[in-house]
Amino acid sequence: MWEYCGKMALRAWGLSRFSRRAAMVFLAGFLAGLVLVFIGQEGLVQNTAFLNHDSLEGIGALEINRQRLMLYSLRQRLFPAGLLVLASAAGAGGIAVCLFLLWSGFCAGTLLSVLSLRYGIRGVVLFVGGILPQAFLLVPAFWLLCGWCISSGLKRGGKTGRFSVDGGMLVLILCALLGGCALEGYVNPSVWGQMFLLFQI
Repeated sequence: MWEYCGKMALRAWGLSRFSRRAAMVFLAGFLAGLVLVFIGQEGLVQNTAFLNHDSLEGIGALEINRQRLMLYSLRQRLFPAGLLVLASAAGAGGIAVCLFLLWSGFCAGTLLSVLSLRYGIRGVVLFVGGILPQAFLLVPAFWLLCGWCISSGLKRGGKTGRFSVDGGMLVLILCALLGGCALEGYVNPSVWGQMFLLFQI
């Protein structure tokens, strides 16, 4: 019993340490996106049509096929997840996770800063509306996957030389990803539409 408690304590401490480091990497990418847009806002925002009123108005007028949106979401979410798993199998899980977190933070920082510069607080609300409710499943799923790639991943057995996989964790992550994609395809369009109606963009 004491041995089991000790193992659980060590695992929790390792997860906490990973969470702190991963949060710092994501925050670094996020701040880089903010800084890039705010420094070059004249060329990146004022003189471009990126997320301007006309483009958002066009998006708001689209008739969304929710099934196709879910399939598109599946491709967009499962592809990077598969790459992370393959990188872990190749022994480069840590590098892949670092790049993934940096890129994710950079994209989030860029979109949020552009929307806030163009629309103020309305832009922040639009950003939040664009990631809900799927973020409640997708963010934990990718967070767990990143932790799995670093701490567990595919381990090679000493005698057999075969790879062993923490299948239970991967099944949980896959279920969360599928659930998040379903929310993104079928529920998020309604949330996004309400944002457009509420702020009349």
